[in-house]
Amino acid sequence: MKQYIPSYYRNFQCIAQKCKDNCCIGWDIMIDRQSYEQYQKVATPFKKRLNEGIIQEEEPKFYMNEDGRCAFLNENNLCDIYIQLGEEALCDICTEHPRFHNEYGHIVQSGLGLACEEAARLILNDLDLKIEEDVLKSEKEDDEWANELMKLEMLLLNILKNKEYCVDEKIDKIFDLTAAYQKEINYTGELTVSIDQKKIKPQHLMLKMRQKDYLEYWFDFYSNLDYMDETFQSLLRKSVKEFETCKKQDINDQYIERLLYYFIYRHFIKAYEDDNLIDKIKFAVLSVLMIEIVAKYCKVYDSSFELLDIAKMYSKEIEYSEENIEAIFEELLFD
Repeated sequence: MKQYIPSYYRNFQCIAQKCKDNCCIGWDIMIDRQSYEQYQKVATPFKKRLNEGIIQEEEPKFYMNEDGRCAFLNENNLCDIYIQLGEEALCDICTEHPRFHNEYGHIVQSGLGLACEEAARLILNDLDLKIEEDVLKSEKEDDEWANELMKLEMLLLNILKNKEYCVDEKIDKIFDLTAAYQKEINYTGELTVSIDQKKIKPQHLMLKMRQKDYLEYWFDFYSNLDYMDETFQSLLRKSVKEFETCKKQDINDQYIERLLYYFIYRHFIKAYEDDNLIDKIKFAVLSVLMIEIVAKYCKVYDSSFELLDIAKMYSKEIEYSEENIEAIFEELLFD
């Protein structure tokens, strides 16, 4: 088994009460069975607090008060379960967040989710754009489809490191290469990373996706998704109204490249399930465009939101909502 991780992955450490957008506020926090059973065995006076703070359903979860705060998040924004019972008593979600693990065949692709403030800081300041590979002990046999997908993903990510091209040119090259391999899969049912890139016909994706009609369609679609908090939705609608005014604002190329690197790394391998390479790239590019447009608006009209805040809000509202991300991918099928 092979595990892939970004170079910054091991540097993550929760900043706890210093976080401006605490993950113990506003989220449903489900309790895994092992942790739930551990809580039932607690014999200290804290047991009464545990009983009162857990909603006893088929899949138990922590009670959230009227302000959306977890019952165990104290006034100092620290976890009382951690304080009273130790780190080992945290449930799986609280231990793992914001880490994610995509496991397909013999490959495990681990990373950090952009919805976390500290993770976003590491992702957006990553200078290496490097993915490390570890070999893990496992009885799983090599999966050729997973291998070829991972090779192609690394090829696409390496394009982002090429300093000869501007950002839009890099995106076009990534899409053109992906489209060529998609065509191969559709015709042969197989993927072999051996296409001559010099013979690939340019499709000028960014020229299309930056067209006013195309953007207005997706502006409307995104505005009507379900949001936990109205902040990003409101910013997006304001950005649409002021699009012509703000569109010429410059946004740091590194910011755009790091975002694209993140979205491709996190989502491209999911083509293992449906053979759809194209839509994984379109989703990555569309995500970057939506973030970029809001960032340009904020640069002109609302300096209270930094680039990190905007990326984090997008990830929280889109990537961490199964309903929203499914709706977008379904729509991309007809794009």
